[in-house]
Amino acid sequence: GLVRIVNFDARCYSESVAAIEQLLEQGATALVFDVRNNPGGYKTELVKLLDYLLPEGDLFLSENYKGETSVDRSDAKYLDVPMAVLVNGRSYSAAEFFAAALSEYEAAITIGQQTTGKGYFQNTFLLSDGSAVAISTGRYKTPKGVSLEGVGITPDVVVTVDEITDYYIYAGTLPAMEDPQILAAIDALKGK
Repeated sequence: GLVRIVNFDARCYSESVAAIEQLLEQGATALVFDVRNNPGGYKTELVKLLDYLLPEGDLFLSENYKGETSVDRSDAKYLDVPMAVLVNGRSYSAAEFFAAALSEYEAAITIGQQTTGKGYFQNTFLLSDGSAVAISTGRYKTPKGVSLEGVGITPDVVVTVDEITDYYIYAGTLPAMEDPQILAAIDALKGK
């Protein structure tokens, strides 16, 4: 089953779980999550989805500039099916941490191209003239305490695409069975 997550904004968790459950009811035996071109979103949506997918343990670490750390954890219930995550150079923020958490738990294989490497979170402050400013106020880390800042994720299986293919992937017009990264994910999941 293929689940495209275009961002981690409101309803990401509920819509992703609904799609997963529908695919499993239709007979899917493995899942491919596509977070290519995903700009990130809300930590709360990310953590709820990771909790649904992963077993008990740390999911996400946040550290503010005072050095105070908070840890989001998962309960023991999890989804036990083979998984892969597609990433690229426009997989950003929450999309990177989604792939990193699944990878660190060895719950999914990552496929595609190097990600951006964003590791800071921002707070947005509204100004009196109606404009706003976003200021980085802390760092995020993976379940194992790794910062992705400036590093990103190197996929387990690197599959590069040419400019034209990348454009069609970005536009959402490339059929799944013509997408070399989706095909690589299917091959990687065979026999799992």
